[in-house]
Amino acid sequence: MTTILIVVLFVLQLLSFYAIVILNTKLAKFQDLEKKQERLMREMDDTISLYLTEMKDENNRLISELQTVPKPQSIVAAHPIMQEEQHIELEAQQATVERSSKEESKTNFEVEQRVFVPKNIAVNAYSRQQNASNNTVNQSAPVAIQEAVIEETQKELTLEEQVIKLSKQGQTIEEIAKQLQKGKTEIELLLKFHS
Repeated sequence: MTTILIVVLFVLQLLSFYAIVILNTKLAKFQDLEKKQERLMREMDDTISLYLTEMKDENNRLISELQTVPKPQSIVAAHPIMQEEQHIELEAQQATVERSSKEESKTNFEVEQRVFVPKNIAVNAYSRQQNASNNTVNQSAPVAIQEAVIEETQKELTLEEQVIKLSKQGQTIEEIAKQLQKGKTEIELLLKFHS
């Protein structure tokens, strides 16, 4: 009887060791998975921070380029379409800009004088330009070409679709970024999120 009891205890002990080994391997796999997840999170954080710094640089570059744009006074002189009331509105806005710039110059900040065009004037000029360009397209292009242009604009791909398409064609991230005029980090992010 004692031998049977010893054999049963020995078998149970072997089973418990087997269970411990299985649990240990599962725990090791879980720890490896956790390490991989942490590494992936660090990579994503680095990629996003690079993307944000690239965006900040692009924004700073855009701001500096916008500050070098010629003053709108020369634009007003170039457009004979402006009417008398529009000139009056511009002069009133110039006066308010000059007053505010004088106030701000008292605080030792350099202020660039800007002239703002009213929204309704900009909308009217934009719609006139669109109508003029549409009339030239409508008069010079046959109906088949117009339909092809409409179809082409409808088939226009999103940025992500373009990146994926170019990537499948075998282009590198640098080539895709240069072709789409986007940052390399942005292209990397799109490809990482897609896969």
